[in-house]
Amino acid sequence: MEQNQKTIRVMGTGFVKVAPDTTRLTFEVDSLHNTYEDAYNEASMGNGEMKSFLESFEIDKDSLKTTNFSITKETEWSRKEDKRVFVGFKLSQTLYLDLPIDSVLISRVIATLGDAWPELEVKISFIKKNAHDAKLQILESAVKDAREKAEVIAATLGHKLGGFVSADYSKRSVEINFKAEEPLDLRCEACVEDKGIDFTPDDIEAGDTIETVWYLE
Repeated sequence: MEQNQKTIRVMGTGFVKVAPDTTRLTFEVDSLHNTYEDAYNEASMGNGEMKSFLESFEIDKDSLKTTNFSITKETEWSRKEDKRVFVGFKLSQTLYLDLPIDSVLISRVIATLGDAWPELEVKISFIKKNAHDAKLQILESAVKDAREKAEVIAATLGHKLGGFVSADYSKRSVEINFKAEEPLDLRCEACVEDKGIDFTPDDIEAGDTIETVWYLE
C-alpha cells in the first residue's frame, strides 16, 4: 500500500444482553462518634455480628467482603467561634455479599443483618459472576459494527473498503451488572420472617466501543 493511501477511522459499538446469575448485596454505613475508639468499636462489633448471623444461614463468613473502610476527623464551621470546630469521628464502611438469586433468602439475610447493625443501608445488584464470554461477545459485536459502518462510509464516498489498518481497544473495563436505584431500608416489613421481596431481575445490558482504521480503495 502507498503511504498516502486514504484511510477512514470508524468507531464500532457492541452490545450484549445476558441473564444475571448472582445477587450482590452492598452494605454501607456512615456514623458519627465522639471518639475514635467508639467508631472503631462499632465497626468491629458490627462486622463480627454480621459474620455470626451469616454463619447461622450456613453462609461462609469470609464471603462478606470489605471494599472501603475509614475513620476520619470531622469538623464544621462555627459562626460563634469563627472557625472550624471538631464534631466527631466519622465511620465510613462499604461491604458486599454475593448470594444466589433467591428472594426469600435475600429478604431473610437483609432483615437479620439489619438487626445486627441498624445503621446499615443496603443496595441490591444483579450481576453476571463470570462475564468473560459476554465481554468477548461485546467485542465481536463492536468489530462487526465498525466494519459495517466503514463499508457504508466507503460506498457513500465513492470508494471500496480496503484492508484493515489498526484497532484501539486499550484500557477497557466493562462492568456487567444491574444496580438498584435506591437503598433498601433494612427494617422494612417485607424483609421479615419468610416473606420475600418480590423481584425478578431484568436481563443485563452492557456495551463497549472499539476504534478501527481502514484503507479506502
